[in-house]
Amino acid sequence: MSRADVSTGQGPLGEAELDDWYAVPSDRAAGRWVRGGFITTLDGRATGPDGRSGSLNEGSDGDAAAFATLRRWAQAVVVGAGTAREEGYGPLEGGALVVVTRSGDVPAELADHPGVHMVSGDGEDVTPEQVLEVCAGRGWDRVVVEGGPALFGAWVRAGAVDELCVTVRPVLTGGDGPLLLPGSATLAGLTGRLTHLLEWEGDLLLRTRLR
Repeated sequence: MSRADVSTGQGPLGEAELDDWYAVPSDRAAGRWVRGGFITTLDGRATGPDGRSGSLNEGSDGDAAAFATLRRWAQAVVVGAGTAREEGYGPLEGGALVVVTRSGDVPAELADHPGVHMVSGDGEDVTPEQVLEVCAGRGWDRVVVEGGPALFGAWVRAGAVDELCVTVRPVLTGGDGPLLLPGSATLAGLTGRLTHLLEWEGDLLLRTRLR
């Protein structure tokens, strides 16, 4: 890949600049666009030593800015019920929170909230197609999948993710914490094409097109 194929830059960036940086590609400006939004270590871990992504992004102004930009862009943010519980999710400002649950069990603070939409599998796995059908029925074309890794892996396997937006922190954690993609998410081959690389105070903010 030549340097000309990748947009590069250096932070900090302001809000308007970030909105431009994370603009949807012109060939897909209309219709649905699904993004995965994550943070990882150099060894691919998606959480810090305490098992939460929140501890991994502490002190990362770049990741905080990217996270806020994706949330501002999204009409719907998709998260598994377990991740919502572990990370302390609450209702969002300006967008809908879509909680995916196999069992129907969601955190009490999210239940029956008008800004939170539950997609339950009634004991079965919930497919990306089911979630996207719910989103389409409400006119939500801008979707961000925030995890956890098991849910994101299922979406990647199904070919349901257009783009991965990830912050790579220059740290190593080791251990057996969750990876960005779980081992069960086997793929036929390498996938993805880097389109944007932003260096922000030592962190790398990447945009990778998956389809």
